[in-house]
Amino acid sequence: MAQQQDIINQVVDRVNDFNRRIRDLEEKIRNLSARVNTLDDTLMNKTSSNSDDIQEVENRIDEVSDRIANVEVDVKNINREKRKYVTSQELEEVENYMDLMNPINSSFMTESEVEDMIEDKLDEIASKNSETRDETTS
Repeated sequence: MAQQQDIINQVVDRVNDFNRRIRDLEEKIRNLSARVNTLDDTLMNKTSSNSDDIQEVENRIDEVSDRIANVEVDVKNINREKRKYVTSQELEEVENYMDLMNPINSSFMTESEVEDMIEDKLDEIASKNSETRDETTS
């Protein structure tokens, strides 16, 4: 009977050991389940946060795109208006013409001065002609 008692004690010890192992495994499963739930909640929160961030970035991109379109329209309007204005080269040409016509910087001749100059040239030509006649006759 003692031998049966030893076998029963061994069986009880094994059953108790198995029960302890089962409780340990159940505890590990509960811990893993809790971690999975925590990770799932964290993942859902991050996904939601990322979705909000992506939406904000898309909104900003749309805003920047609208601003770029407005700037392009403004640049076209400025270029259209710019064509109406005088270029620096055209301004320089006008300044040069004004300098030419400016009586302070230019010297104009009076009518009598022009007539005197013409008479002097005619006299000079006449004297050359008379000299060449004298040389050909001599």
